Amino acid sequence: MYTEGVKGMMKILSLLAIVFLVSACSDEVEEVLIEKEELSDFSTDYDVLAWEIVYKSDDYLIEGYVVSPGDEGEKYPTLIINRGGNRDYGEIEEEWLAHYEAFWADQGYTVISSQYREGGNSEGVDEFGGDDVNDVLQLEHVARGIEFAAEDEIFMFGFSRGGLMTYRAIQEGMPVQAAATLGGVSDLMGAYEARGLAMRQMLVELVGHPAEVPEEYERRSAMEWVVDINVPLLLIHGEEDEAVPFQQSLQLYEALKEEGQETKLVSYEEGDHSLHDFFVEYTSEVAEWFETYKQK
Repeated sequence: MYTEGVKGMMKILSLLAIVFLVSACSDEVEEVLIEKEELSDFSTDYDVLAWEIVYKSDDYLIEGYVVSPGDEGEKYPTLIINRGGNRDYGEIEEEWLAHYEAFWADQGYTVISSQYREGGNSEGVDEFGGDDVNDVLQLEHVARGIEFAAEDEIFMFGFSRGGLMTYRAIQEGMPVQAAATLGGVSDLMGAYEARGLAMRQMLVELVGHPAEVPEEYERRSAMEWVVDINVPLLLIHGEEDEAVPFQQSLQLYEALKEEGQETKLVSYEEGDHSLHDFFVEYTSEVAEWFETYKQK
């Protein structure tokens, strides 16, 4: 009798533990995703819906967006798109949502993106890949609070500085199936040396002077921790890119291959930083890459 009583008590305790865990996870989602408001006047050529979101990252409220296929009755793979730029430069605007994120939503993804801290209406200070990587990491928890986003099937696509954020998120253990970058920064010191005065001043403001804080540049440079890039990674770059030199992707690709990591490099001989003239070609490459790693 005593043994049966103990077993019964253990079952009750186990059930209580499960209930507590589920409740804790639910509370965490609620605490992260603060607000989700549909953009009722959103205009696009695609059959998609869009929302503005506010979520918590560290002690800051961060602005972001969600764009998803018009049928909300299903769960779609989550695609986190990391924008380029810094602070308000390169911030997500309606045109970007309507033409770019809507494109990927039309391909069957729930697209989530962040303005990062100090961008748009976000709080905090932009650190260009420092602790603000948490603004990207928290999007995993945001996905859990969106009923039509598959939180267990996440992909990531980063542009320019967003490539740096993608590498940092992977380094920090973001559970992505596969990732892609376009014109991504893999060596911040190299970017500092290759760019003009305006870029250097911005980096000194947001990161510090490389002569004084070289460790902060290493922290933001995937070339310094290639072994941590442990998810399938597609690198896309224009060979005529004057903003982020093609070498940034080429050297990362070679280093990843040397480590035996799963990677692919696609370059366009006459491509610039945006690859606007190669939109169809590079989006097809990304779509095929992600399709390879989708759950079957």
